[in-house]
Amino acid sequence: MLKNRFFTMLILAAALTMLLAGTAMAKEIVVMNGTGFEIHALALSPSESGNWGPDLLANDILKPGEGLKINITGEANNWDLGAQDGDGGQVTFQNLDFRNASQITLHADGTGTLQ
Repeated sequence: MLKNRFFTMLILAAALTMLLAGTAMAKEIVVMNGTGFEIHALALSPSESGNWGPDLLANDILKPGEGLKINITGEANNWDLGAQDGDGGQVTFQNLDFRNASQITLHADGTGTLQ
């Protein structure tokens, strides 16, 4: 009987561990503007999605050298960021893996440096 109870508890612990490993990411990231231009709109999306999320800046402008804290939640491993300047020009930063990063610096060529 004790053996059965131990085995049941072991199975439950393993199942709980697997569930926790597959939970959604909830992380704060600092987005630094290293593009050299003002960012008037900034949106986030899982890389596999075809839809952008809401404008993370709302009515603000992210000037060169400035940073913005954003919260990322979801199950995706890779994310895209879309930045738009004051003239409507857009740069997309694709397949960003934020799991081991706390900051990204965006560059005008569409690359981002994760730290």
